[in-house]
Amino acid sequence: MSAIIKETLYVKPTRPSKHIQIPLSNCDITMPPIYTGFIYFFKNVLKKDNFMNVQKLLTSLEDVLNDYYPLAGTLKTLPDGRTIIDCNDRGIQFIIAECSDITISQLEEKNWEHAVTPYGLMESTIIANKIDPILFTIQYTTFADGSVALGFSKHHHVMDGFGLFTFIENWGRRARLEPINPPIHDRNLIRASGNPSTYVSYEYYVGKPIE
Repeated sequence: MSAIIKETLYVKPTRPSKHIQIPLSNCDITMPPIYTGFIYFFKNVLKKDNFMNVQKLLTSLEDVLNDYYPLAGTLKTLPDGRTIIDCNDRGIQFIIAECSDITISQLEEKNWEHAVTPYGLMESTIIANKIDPILFTIQYTTFADGSVALGFSKHHHVMDGFGLFTFIENWGRRARLEPINPPIHDRNLIRASGNPSTYVSYEYYVGKPIE
């Protein structure tokens, strides 16, 4: 039992973004170059047709990316070794999938056991491509009862958990035509100086046991 991918799109801001390069900060580069994420389940309690309309989600996503335009870019390594976000409007990857052989209610009855939870509700094969990696992937999966799962995978160098939750909240606000507090993308206050480190790291370290 697994989700079947129907279509893969690349969602871009409705307006061409500022084609700038944003250097990663010290805090960013301490994170491992991996993808992390979450899956949210939305139960179609009222059995509505076209529950969580995918076109409305796509339209509001294009809109909110005008404020979150770095997420539609890619990572790039400069000749001096510094990694930057290249705001090039390549787009967020948006996957449309379905899992037509199970309902949210059945998952609840099984207490969300791993064995019965469908495989592939979130993109899990993303490789942190050093050349031109996608920064953000969203997967929209429908179930037999019309319920929906939204899976999010983000590159950890670009966004932390708090940033992801804030993005999701603002995306929802844009879908409801509500105002948002735009994010601030200036990371210069906590960027590396570029000067070589004078610290000599040890080959290994033996820690004391923790009680």
